[in-house]
Amino acid sequence: MSERAEATFGFTVGPVMPASREGPAGDRERYREMLEDCRFGQALGFGSVWALEHHFTDYYPSPSPLLFLSHVAAACPGLGLGTAVIVLPWYEPVRFAEEVAMLSLMTDGELHIGLGRGVARIEYEARAIDMAHSRELFREHYEIARGLLSGEPFRYAGTHATIPREVTLRPGPARERIHLYGACNNPGTAERMAEMGLGLLCTSASPFEQNAGSIAAWKTIAAADGGSAGANVPLWIHCFIADSEEDAREEAITHLVSFFRAVVAHYETHADPWRGVPTYERNVQQMERMEAMAQAANLPPFLAHQLVGTPAQVAAQVRRYREIGVTQFAINTAQPGRPKESRRRSMERFAREVIPLV
Repeated sequence: MSERAEATFGFTVGPVMPASREGPAGDRERYREMLEDCRFGQALGFGSVWALEHHFTDYYPSPSPLLFLSHVAAACPGLGLGTAVIVLPWYEPVRFAEEVAMLSLMTDGELHIGLGRGVARIEYEARAIDMAHSRELFREHYEIARGLLSGEPFRYAGTHATIPREVTLRPGPARERIHLYGACNNPGTAERMAEMGLGLLCTSASPFEQNAGSIAAWKTIAAADGGSAGANVPLWIHCFIADSEEDAREEAITHLVSFFRAVVAHYETHADPWRGVPTYERNVQQMERMEAMAQAANLPPFLAHQLVGTPAQVAAQVRRYREIGVTQFAINTAQPGRPKESRRRSMERFAREVIPLV
């Protein structure tokens, strides 16, 4: 098996900044600033930009990551493009595969397509999709996407999705540029992703030790199937950098409280939407933790798993995650309401002061 992959660094963007206008005009302003952040990050030397998918609320309202990234491909040639994540059960899988194939030809950068099955009740109910089927839908839609993106003739017969005749994608995908990952927050999910042949995308919403267990579990199964110990493992993680640890923590708590309040509102945690829904038992516990972190007093333990502190402290945390197998970092400075100056200050300090240390 090969050595672990060299570390690479990207950043997250989202329509989260305050806008001076309401309605569509304000949203247009937010999207334009997202694009400006992409140009800013590329100029700093970051290798990739990561977009999120959410619908209907003020929590990262970016319903079509692939549409946004196709625009980035033209505006920022060569920049890698990532999603964290596309919620695959909501997509018609043939159309999804076609759009990924098109995007792979419209960019010179790598495509890092993170996939998940979704947690928000409002996003499922608006589509009249039963959350109880999300795991099955995820698997079938992924199997279709993987088959079509092979570039070979493909047909499929599943419980929820069918391609009754053999078809081949046109345009043909740039397969070497497309990397698919499954979002993971515990070792059990990591094992399922490995069994499906999916890469692993981690998030710092899970504690460090839990991510370590997930990566180890994924690598055990992947290695047994002939995978590489040097496989790419991205991590989506919050980032706040300042001259002192105290200043960085103060800034982090201010903006992470806003982040978790947006989480609580979007996922309707007060309504206990996952109680009794099969395969969402772990989400009940995870969202209870997030609801608690909407209070500043409960945030300090969470900060221990993020990139918060001086450049030297953040570099040490990056090295710590490298030791458990993380190879690609998608730093998130785009918390709801975080001003442009704050976002870009941490991005710039990470690029100029942290990356040289690691």
